[in-house]
This record gives sequence, structure tokens and C-alpha cells, in this order.
Amino acid sequence: MSANIDVYEQSFIVGQYECDCNGRMKAGALMSQSQAISTNHCNDIGLTIDVYHRTHTVFLLAKASLELYGEIKVGDKIRMVTRPSRPNRAIYSRYTQFFNEQGVEVAAQDSKWVLVDTDTRKILRNPPEEMNFPFHMEMEKEHDFTIPKVKDAKQTGTERVTYSRTDDNGHLNNTQYADIILDNLPFSATVDRQMKKLVINYHNEAKMGEELAIFTKELTEEGSDSLSYYVSGLDQNGKKCFEGFARFE
Repeated sequence: MSANIDVYEQSFIVGQYECDCNGRMKAGALMSQSQAISTNHCNDIGLTIDVYHRTHTVFLLAKASLELYGEIKVGDKIRMVTRPSRPNRAIYSRYTQFFNEQGVEVAAQDSKWVLVDTDTRKILRNPPEEMNFPFHMEMEKEHDFTIPKVKDAKQTGTERVTYSRTDDNGHLNNTQYADIILDNLPFSATVDRQMKKLVINYHNEAKMGEELAIFTKELTEEGSDSLSYYVSGLDQNGKKCFEGFARFE
């Protein structure tokens, strides 16, 4: 791995446990690797969990977009390059690319984060002085985060926020949303086709022990051979926790 304030790199070999029945790396596993390199980058420059605890802050993922440009299979050696950019108002962006051994970009994730005061639960427009946020690069690339507006999705299942799905805040880990979305889609999409894009909007946190009602709808694209789906999750009070959009080819 390489340590740099503006750009950070590390590599990994795709494990079988990260792949699906076709031997392709799952979206949730890609997002977990993206989360790991982001954490490692922050730790190496001093933005550790101790700093967050002292400043009573936490970064929460607001939006994530994952795009796949090629196949990532079991045993592939993947090089990741992540670039955080300086905050734009209250939004912190981080762009992470995945390259195969031939140097071809096979996937990318664009993430939008907000910094939250854990005491007041309010979004902070500026980090506390003690945090010393060091990123100053402009955002170079950006994904389309559009999720179609859907009002007639049907409930297709429920998902429980279990112990193994939560993070150190006791909330559903952001990478688990990808698994939930794809687990609630037909095999004719997830197994028979290849996912090309996944967008997730994180509206409200889902806490350990809660149960989410999952709503889905297949979206038609005129003149297109791709399959697209809308997925959302509501908590027991009817509050929308997330919305997602997935496209397969």
C-alpha cells in the first residue's frame, strides 16, 4: 500500500468468499473493500476512531454509486486507488477505482459522506479544529446518482438488522445495503446477467434489531436490453431508510 494525503493505493486478491455463484465479485464485497481502503487511508494520516470519539463526530454515508466496467473473478489481483476531495458545503466525496493486473479499470465507486455531531445529530458544514481535515483536491470524476421516483413499488420481503450486519455504531453497515438490494431481486437479473450499476441513497439509519420492509419494482427502459430495478426499505414506523437502483446487462 502507499500512503499519501491526496491519493492512496492498496491491492488485494479476490477471495472465493467475496464472490457469487458465477465466481464474480459481489457488489457488497467491492463496497467492503472500498470502505476498508478509505478507513486505512484515514488511519494513516491520523484521522482515527479516537479522533472521532474526542470530537464527538462520525462520518455517515449519504450516497454511493458503484459501476462495473468488466468482470472481477475469484483469484484476480486488484489494485485500488482512492482519492478524497475537499468538502463541498457539507458533502465529502471519495472516488475509488479498481484496476486488474493488466491496468484496466474494472470498477469504480463514488461515495458522498456527511460529517455528523454525535451529540446533536446535526450535519456539520465544517469539521472541528482538532480534526484537521487535510484533503484539498477538487473532485475529478463523479457518477450519476439518479434514482427514478417510484410510488407503486410492491413489498416483496422483510430484512432484519441482525448483529452480524451492524457496524460499530450499532447501525446496519452501509455495505450490507447492497446485499439486501440484490437479495430481493430475481435470479434472472442477479444470476443470469451481470450488474453494471448500483446506486444507493441512505436516508435514515437502521438500528440493530429493527426490521425493514423491502419494496421493489422492475423498471422498463424503452429500446434497451438491460434490466433495471428500484428497491427501497422502510422501518417499522414507515420511515424510508434507503432507496436503491440497480441495472443489469
